[in-house]
Amino acid sequence: MIHQWKAIAAGMSLILCPTAFSESDGVMSTTAFRNAVISSMQDQSASELCVARLTDESFRVGPSMDDCEYHAFVDGAYAEYTDEPERADEIIASLASNYVSVISEGIDESNFEARLVVQLRAESYAHDVDASDDASLVARPFAGDLIAVLMLDSAQTLAAVSASQLADHGITEDQAFEMAKANTRSRMGDVLVDEYRKINFLSSSNGLISGQMWLPETCDGQSADAVYFLYDRNGVMKVGLDNPLGVSNLLSVANGLVIQGEAMTSSVVRCKNGQWTQLWPTRSADFSGANPYQPG
Repeated sequence: MIHQWKAIAAGMSLILCPTAFSESDGVMSTTAFRNAVISSMQDQSASELCVARLTDESFRVGPSMDDCEYHAFVDGAYAEYTDEPERADEIIASLASNYVSVISEGIDESNFEARLVVQLRAESYAHDVDASDDASLVARPFAGDLIAVLMLDSAQTLAAVSASQLADHGITEDQAFEMAKANTRSRMGDVLVDEYRKINFLSSSNGLISGQMWLPETCDGQSADAVYFLYDRNGVMKVGLDNPLGVSNLLSVANGLVIQGEAMTSSVVRCKNGQWTQLWPTRSADFSGANPYQPG
């Protein structure tokens, strides 16, 4: 995810320093990369796939118009590609192959309990999933526009978990979220931290960094007060509340990304005195009384 925070850093230079400029790096755009993945999937699939483009870096896909519910994302592979453009064909073909395998074979539910994790997503994610699938996902309020979504982690994909799946495995929602705490910690992988303009950019080797925000120890009576912005599925900006310049920089970047439609979420949240609240935008509802570990 190094490319992603560097791209954000470049954007920060433009936002915070009007005289800054950027140069084209000669690589294909996110949209072109997404379209190349879709084309490769069609080539590798035994039958014509249903494809609905959602954003520059995501699309919905399935084996038919009646079964077009898999949400695919290319941002992680795109970051890998921009770090090593010469591997474009290999990276695109590999990602396409993984998605075609999932579509043709279905989601693997083996070791179900050990693979349950929680990831933070924007509320819009729930709307997109519910609109394309009869089985609603299992999610709870977090703060701002963020919700905590129960997911099944695998090497190929993160799949939202439905209430019917929990019932099939004999697990209650409370039990599932409790299991997800330990699993999210153990499956997180190495957490990578880069600093730029007083902002810490966090990502994890297994793409689960948003789940770290959800873990109780991130915001409890002993944790340091801090501001967070989830700008990507595996990209978090973090600044301590005792760093006013860093907080100001983070808010400026968040505002710019949201206006440009390039952020995954649209609110900056704050952990203060063991409570999560929304810091920005201030006109939105405050979730200071919400406890994300209680039934929603």
